[in-house]
Amino acid sequence: MNSILLATEGTYPFHGGGVSTWCNVLTTRLAEYRFSILAVIMHPYLQARYVPPPNVTGILKVPLWGTEDPIEQRRGAPFSEILKRRQATTEPMIRRWFIPVFEELLEALKVAADGRRTGRIFAEMAACFRRFDMFVSFRSPIVWESFRVFCEQFGVDDPSLPPPTVRDAAECLQLLARLLQPLDVELPPVALTHSAAAAVCGLPCVVAKIEQGTPYLLTEHGVYLREQYLNVTRTARTPFVKIFLLKLLGAVVRANYVYADVVSPVCRYNARWEQAQGVEPHRIEVIYNGADADRFRPLDLPRRTRPTVTQVGLIFALKGTKDLIAAATLVRQQVPEVEFLLYGSASDPDYFAECKKLVRDLKLEETVTFAGLTSEPEKVFNEADVVTLSSISEGFPYTVVEAMLCGSAIVATEVGGVGEALDETGILVPPRQPEILAEAIIRLLRNQALRTSLGKQARERAVRYFTEVEFAAQYRALYAKLMQNQLRIEN
Repeated sequence: MNSILLATEGTYPFHGGGVSTWCNVLTTRLAEYRFSILAVIMHPYLQARYVPPPNVTGILKVPLWGTEDPIEQRRGAPFSEILKRRQATTEPMIRRWFIPVFEELLEALKVAADGRRTGRIFAEMAACFRRFDMFVSFRSPIVWESFRVFCEQFGVDDPSLPPPTVRDAAECLQLLARLLQPLDVELPPVALTHSAAAAVCGLPCVVAKIEQGTPYLLTEHGVYLREQYLNVTRTARTPFVKIFLLKLLGAVVRANYVYADVVSPVCRYNARWEQAQGVEPHRIEVIYNGADADRFRPLDLPRRTRPTVTQVGLIFALKGTKDLIAAATLVRQQVPEVEFLLYGSASDPDYFAECKKLVRDLKLEETVTFAGLTSEPEKVFNEADVVTLSSISEGFPYTVVEAMLCGSAIVATEVGGVGEALDETGILVPPRQPEILAEAIIRLLRNQALRTSLGKQARERAVRYFTEVEFAAQYRALYAKLMQNQLRIEN
């Protein structure tokens, strides 16, 4: 059997971005494998951005929100079976079967239990949901009372933590129920599971490893836990909600790390974080992202009439878009005719609104353009004088590799694996420092010879290390090794 479950969260095939590109390249290049996609998404009404290749045989959507009753989107089981589970989910059964594992999970969150323990709890919860209805259980008065008591005792030893309100407790219980929905999925039989993040999308992979011994490969693009600390700190409504959510996500990450047979970060930078979280070095295999060297190449295109600085990627806080806008006003002081073109969709509408307001406040309407999506990034890179990346956090971004293959002059923040990609073939700057970012952009705009030299070196480096052919060969070998190891165990 050469079937693989590929688990994604907020990406393929419903969103653009580097992780989705990675998924598309992986499934397309490894055509000898049959992939089932488990896609954790925000709501069920998204339209697919990608047409998966023929070897993708199914897509299991797991919408976390957007349904009044998640039975509307229940996956993989006949409706008659779903009704039987719902009818069997009585208060006595909840008290007997669900409450013990529920309270064990809460205790594990409270003490930050190790990943092996939390993984077993997640597996027990998944087994419970195969007998009873998940959301009837979570809505039970018995469960609410148990959770209310937990919340009251949660911060008793920490006087700095304000006591949770009833609203805090209700919000946290709802978050817990929604985020654990991947445990309620009926998986197809597969030879291997592969998660694109150490996130809730990886929980079915953890369960398959515990229950059936299915080999589990975990790829990390960004460092999921670090990025969640940045996101949750910015978006959580109260300190209690923030701490609870980070406790839950930390438990999810630790379970993924412990039960993955191999963790394959996209750069060595990620590997250092993973080792710090307890992943042994012998379980880590770095595989760099690779782009299409035939598509992304230097093209004989006319440059734009104005000096052009281009950035391609999603617009949200971790991409540092506001830092780039702040840098634009400094660059304009030295290069008045400069034009900044920001390509990409806004994955965070509130942050996008803040970016547009900043452009207006700085009177940059004639300098900064939100150019939307592009279907021809190779042309965008070739038309630019300077390509930028202003991210606060990254894995191994495709936009950098693609721009390198196009022979672009690049200024990028030294985050994640960006420095491993560029080495000395571009200018690296610290994140969140628009002044230094602006200085580097000005330097390149004023020095065509330097732009040409760096672009040539970047192309040579990318062709040597970061192509789709090399990328696919490494994953093909890793899949074969994991499946062969499993065959030895079974025999």
